[in-house]
Amino acid sequence: MRVTIVVGLVTVFLVFCGYVVEGRDLWEEDLILETELKTINKPAVKTIETEYGEMYDCVDVYKQPSLDHPLLKDHVVQMRPSAALQKTLKASRMSYLSSVDHKPIKIGLEDGCPLGTVPIRRTTKGDLIRAKSSFTKHHFNDLAVDAGGDGYEYAGIVTKTGSGKVYHGAAARLGVYNPRAQNEQLSAAVIMVLAGPLGKRGGIRTGWMVNPLLYGDSRTRFFTSWTQENNGSTSGCYDLTCPGFIQTSRIIPLGAPFSNFSRIGGVQYDASMLISRDPGSGDWWLMIMDEFKPIGYWPKTLFEGLSRHADAALWAGLVYSGSSDSPPMGSGVYQGGSFDHTCYMAQVIVGKPGQPAFNRPDDDEVVVQQSRCYHAGDNSYVEDAYWLYRFLFGGPGGSLESCK
Repeated sequence: MRVTIVVGLVTVFLVFCGYVVEGRDLWEEDLILETELKTINKPAVKTIETEYGEMYDCVDVYKQPSLDHPLLKDHVVQMRPSAALQKTLKASRMSYLSSVDHKPIKIGLEDGCPLGTVPIRRTTKGDLIRAKSSFTKHHFNDLAVDAGGDGYEYAGIVTKTGSGKVYHGAAARLGVYNPRAQNEQLSAAVIMVLAGPLGKRGGIRTGWMVNPLLYGDSRTRFFTSWTQENNGSTSGCYDLTCPGFIQTSRIIPLGAPFSNFSRIGGVQYDASMLISRDPGSGDWWLMIMDEFKPIGYWPKTLFEGLSRHADAALWAGLVYSGSSDSPPMGSGVYQGGSFDHTCYMAQVIVGKPGQPAFNRPDDDEVVVQQSRCYHAGDNSYVEDAYWLYRFLFGGPGGSLESCK
């Protein structure tokens, strides 16, 4: 994608929002990066260093970087979802069960930031350069019938297009693995909502991801991203690498690594995640549902179609590779019927306007999508509080020849 943007004060905000800009000289690029870093790295009340050596600055919730977005100039921070959304989510509460074989995963800072502050991962110039490069290569906004394109492939379930149905959210319990991804590859498990036609489409995603280009390592991390297309250009970014997402949790930062992950045939670790439109404000909230933990939200003013509803929802494994060789997806194997060898999503639910709770998708409103090296299946409803609506996905990846 090639976009020409007039240089000026507006340029800084357009680049914050993930626009792809080419043709600048090195001095100008460096100046823009330094300006962005000053916006992202706000003065900290406290700094927390994790066991992984990452630094998180505890920033006043009302002075966080996203409030510098031009569209959020007069935005009033909402610290919790509206009473109406809380009622819906409590009625939709996902089972928080633990057993010898299945355990909810831990994520976040042990003690968290002080009250009134939120954790923002400290960003270096190298981090910002990688984030821009990753967003340029990796933002994914299509639900093509061939389950991918432009280096992307996915396997999972997606709501049928053209049905006329609209959605107010999507959620699932995601099995968490640590697939091998190298260089500019990524491997992820994703929940996504979309609205609008191509060229004007907006999207929100969450889940887990291994993305060396973005994060500079091969850890499995909690991630989010948002995009809004506008006639050939795309605004948005991963996590908090640009203004947009309003962080409200003082414990769970975006981009945080998971403390554990599943192993084939061993203990299965998972995490329940939800994206939901708030009927009170129209904003889109992100939740970790195991203990009803709001993480924050995307204000509706960032979007066009998503300011009203989503046209489609997707639950899937997702990979990207810039070459003919693709990375493993999920556990790296696909064995039908084997929920301790193949990565899964369980408790799959979707929110619809006017319904008092999220419910499992109807059998006739979702389709299974697969691609050359990856499979999905065993999608069905099970009368078990842990599983409910579930499916398997994954595969080893590899070359076109090895997948035949």
